[in-house]
Amino acid sequence: MIVTRFAPSPTGQMHIGNLNTALVDYMIAKTYGGKCLIRIEDTDQTREVEGVAVKLLNELKMFGITFDNDPIYQSTRGEIYKKYADELLKKNLAYHDDGAIRFRAPAKTEIRWDDLIKGDMRMPGLERDPVIMKSSGLPPYNLACAVDDELMGVTHIVRGEEWLSSTPEHIQLKSALGFKPVHYAHMPVICKIDEDGNKRKLSKRKDNEALVEHFLNAGYPTDAVIEYLLTIFNSDFEPWRLNNPNKSWREFEYRFEKIGSNSPLFDWDKLNSISGNIIAGMNIKDLEREIKNHFGDKLTLDQYKSVLVLLNIDRGTERPRKDITKYSDILTEFDYLFRPVKMSPLLEDYKKLLAPTKDEWFAAVKQHCEENSLKVRDFTQSIRVALTGREKSTDLYTISKILLGNL
Repeated sequence: MIVTRFAPSPTGQMHIGNLNTALVDYMIAKTYGGKCLIRIEDTDQTREVEGVAVKLLNELKMFGITFDNDPIYQSTRGEIYKKYADELLKKNLAYHDDGAIRFRAPAKTEIRWDDLIKGDMRMPGLERDPVIMKSSGLPPYNLACAVDDELMGVTHIVRGEEWLSSTPEHIQLKSALGFKPVHYAHMPVICKIDEDGNKRKLSKRKDNEALVEHFLNAGYPTDAVIEYLLTIFNSDFEPWRLNNPNKSWREFEYRFEKIGSNSPLFDWDKLNSISGNIIAGMNIKDLEREIKNHFGDKLTLDQYKSVLVLLNIDRGTERPRKDITKYSDILTEFDYLFRPVKMSPLLEDYKKLLAPTKDEWFAAVKQHCEENSLKVRDFTQSIRVALTGREKSTDLYTISKILLGNL
């Protein structure tokens, strides 16, 4: 049985690459009927940020990524790791050094493994003796990772390709401990083109698109972010989505062999397109719930009502409107809902033309224009600009009823 694990360090906000790793762990386990486990690698307590582990677990749950175990915290397992470090000492495969324990690097050799994404890999083995137990009584991630993967029954390790260089150390340490080999899958990292035209990986310090929290704060549906990641990393997903428009992404069968080895560029247009389609396809009740979850008490009940009336126009039809790509767009796309109307003689006269039905309203507008030698298009456009401050908007009749009537 395939067993994957997601093993983040609670040292800061979750990177989009970490979310993708958790997603791959989850999808591979589901596809092959295996298990996906969670482990918090918190042995480096000098870098740990209080509350981050809980926040990270909550965010994963928001994205629909769940695990088959309760979280394992490595900081509570010092005695377990000490037992394995002592075994290496007894075998003369490790030694004490200034309060720490170091692993005795095997004779120089080439380490080979068949990476599930990168293919045949060959790298030099350890050149120095790494610390495997610190003076604090806790190990660095190398020993803790090796021990826990064995005890948890992990068979497949998914991680970013920036960790490739540490793989030989892990393989040699696992071998010295007598542990069974595991499969490695090193994911390409998401990149962008910088101001100088160079391709670089996303940075949490520099790039909004690197932070999972940014997408949540902006109001992207979590399913949109997930489907975007599935699209850019697995070549089978877009064709599958076209053939299965109404299925959940959880039903997609994820395959390592369909993951490209090249690092994709982050594409805002692609994300916005996916997100806009998902929002347009929601039923109004689900959309109402999501919008209220996003804004909370920042909008009044009347504002919520007005927003939902506009977003419900053409919803459920073959060609639903795509007014917004994320929930925060509501504040800009429908900004005229959140400020008082500046009444003018034009709007005062126009207000008298409002009628109970759209057909009656249009007939009144048409008659008004004929009586005043106006073109209907020019007149309605002047009303649109006066009400919304823009030349394009959603249905003018509905906007007029909201802002000037009793809708």
